[in-house]
Amino acid sequence: VLAILAVSGGFLGVPELFAAHSHALGSFLSPIFAASERINAVELPDHQTEWLLLGVSVTVAIVGVIAAFVRFSRKPDLEEAKGFGSILQHKWYVDEIYDAIIVRPLNAFSGFLNRIIERSVIDGVVNAVGKGIQYGSRQVRLLQSGQVGNYILLMVAGIILFFVIEFLGAKK
Repeated sequence: VLAILAVSGGFLGVPELFAAHSHALGSFLSPIFAASERINAVELPDHQTEWLLLGVSVTVAIVGVIAAFVRFSRKPDLEEAKGFGSILQHKWYVDEIYDAIIVRPLNAFSGFLNRIIERSVIDGVVNAVGKGIQYGSRQVRLLQSGQVGNYILLMVAGIILFFVIEFLGAKK
């Protein structure tokens, strides 16, 4: 599918060398670039330059195909690459550089956050809240004995405390 699209897309920009005014993509986009073409005149290369560029690109492509055929048809098993081939084999060392610059520092930072912040600070706060609730519930449980006389005593003590606070607040 991609090869068909590439070949058909190649015919959208047929050079002036093969057919005059047949650049379909240029004709389609000409209204967009009309203002810029008035400011900066478009100069098409002469046919000799087009022939030269065409010949050079086709020659380079054919030489590449022949070199690949000669290299890989006789010796399909590759030995260890050396020099610049090693750089290409390791994909310009992009993965190693990314690992050293991004992955390892982030792993170290996340390990620090896990060891120090998560376990000490966040877990400490959560555990402290849990222990505070446990302690408070143990203390409140002692107040609930089921004896109505104790409840009335606490209610009267609370009312007296409320009046004392209101009285002291009204004096100011």
